[in-house]
Amino acid sequence: MTGSINKDKLSFIKTMTDELKLFAFFAVYLISWTLCAEFLPSASELDSTEQVVWSQSWQWGYYKHPPLPSLLLYVLNGLFGGPSKGLNAFAAQGCNVLALFYVWLLAKQIVSRKLAIVAVLITSLIAYHNFRAFPFNHNTVSLPFTAAACYYFYRAVQIPERWLNWLLLGLVCGLAMLTKYSILLIIASFFGVILWGRLFKSPRVILGLLLSIAVFLLIISPHVYWLAENNWRPFHYLQDKLTVSGNIASILFGFMMTQLIRLSFAVPTLLGIWIFIKTGRINKVEWDKVEWDKVEWGIDRSTDQASFDRHFLWIILFTPLILALLQLFLLGSELNSNWISAFFLPSGILLTVIFFKDWDSTQLLKKVFLLTWITQAVLLIFFFALAVIYPNQVGSASRLTFPGQALADNVNEIWRSHQSAPLTIIISDYWSGGNVSLYTRPEPFVRIENSIEKSPWVTEQDVRACGAFVLVNQAEITETFKLLLTQSIVKGEFVLPWGYAPKGKDLHYLWAIKAPDPNEVACRFSLNKLHD
Repeated sequence: MTGSINKDKLSFIKTMTDELKLFAFFAVYLISWTLCAEFLPSASELDSTEQVVWSQSWQWGYYKHPPLPSLLLYVLNGLFGGPSKGLNAFAAQGCNVLALFYVWLLAKQIVSRKLAIVAVLITSLIAYHNFRAFPFNHNTVSLPFTAAACYYFYRAVQIPERWLNWLLLGLVCGLAMLTKYSILLIIASFFGVILWGRLFKSPRVILGLLLSIAVFLLIISPHVYWLAENNWRPFHYLQDKLTVSGNIASILFGFMMTQLIRLSFAVPTLLGIWIFIKTGRINKVEWDKVEWDKVEWGIDRSTDQASFDRHFLWIILFTPLILALLQLFLLGSELNSNWISAFFLPSGILLTVIFFKDWDSTQLLKKVFLLTWITQAVLLIFFFALAVIYPNQVGSASRLTFPGQALADNVNEIWRSHQSAPLTIIISDYWSGGNVSLYTRPEPFVRIENSIEKSPWVTEQDVRACGAFVLVNQAEITETFKLLLTQSIVKGEFVLPWGYAPKGKDLHYLWAIKAPDPNEVACRFSLNKLHD
């Protein structure tokens, strides 16, 4: 009896040690990407910069997307004193790590605790869960809510009488909907599981679903109200983006090839595992000689449960992908590879169930840890080497080497030479204006392309009361900016070097200053900033 207790304690300690190693992997991964993003690039990624602009004000919707990513960044910027490159990366990769955490929770319900870690590590190697999770955008922020939805749905149908799981399912699905509308394809896969397993015959499942739906509708109701008040603006944007602009066959081919490339980043580790198996460094488990370890497994290994788990993973993985492809064939919709970034979350678990459950989990986990650390380090180094270090060396005008600090310095110097009040509003495109806000404290509010629809947080009265700095790249000037420049007395231009010859270019910026109207009320943005 004592020997059995000691064995359980030893097994528990070993399992906890492995899980602590997983959390250490998460921490090192997150810190590494955050620090590299803060100190190596001179600008944030394109989508992250857009979120810098949107997150300046609490809104229940934006002209392109639902509001949750911007609201999350709004909170983070408030906590850390404003936006920064590192904070953008921390928020993005933090969402990725949280998604992997939920993948781990789900995997523990299906495979042993050691194999659950293997499943998470394999998932982390898919491109959507490493360098493709670098931008803070709606695709990245959808990852944790989608992973949480899969986990709580599994738990809910396994224990339908536990109402908390149904409530949390409705909550995370609602939050996912406030992040990206594509969660509807994931939700469709949940109904696919219910239909396949005939779970609708259970009254508790039906009641649980009703609870989830009620919570879901409650969570999204403020955004739905905003949509109705704003002419369903994101859906008009989505309709334009979904319009096919080329041959369907070529779009499908490009889409499939992109997915294969992004999935292929897990191939070196899978190939390494195969080599370890072939060379006898990972042994096969002889199940008839195994003494079941409750600490290690702790799950129901019955044939029926195993069958349900496999079907669950297949349905959750492939239903959203099939529905996304059907849009192309039935509706003639465009396919963007980034839109399905959250759809591959169950893939690592499925691979583990199919290929690795019959192999020694201790040996397997040790090798997978080694291969994953190496692969993730290589991905990190190559990403910043190719996106930042090499372009800086050759003077290439790449996105992450954009001279955002120099642009902000020019804008602030010009403003101070003409105005005594602080700069609170900049009228520009979101990329230029976002870079100025990123490097200016307190950051000015950006009125995107002088459009009240795109930036309702800055009204015409605000522009009159606060004044504004108008900034536009000469190569991208529109009639709106031509009119603004024509109406301004104080205006000029400057040249901003971006890289150097022959691969760099000079950006010619036109600017103008709209002075505050002394007859208007005091600038509310200045008052808010002084109060802060």
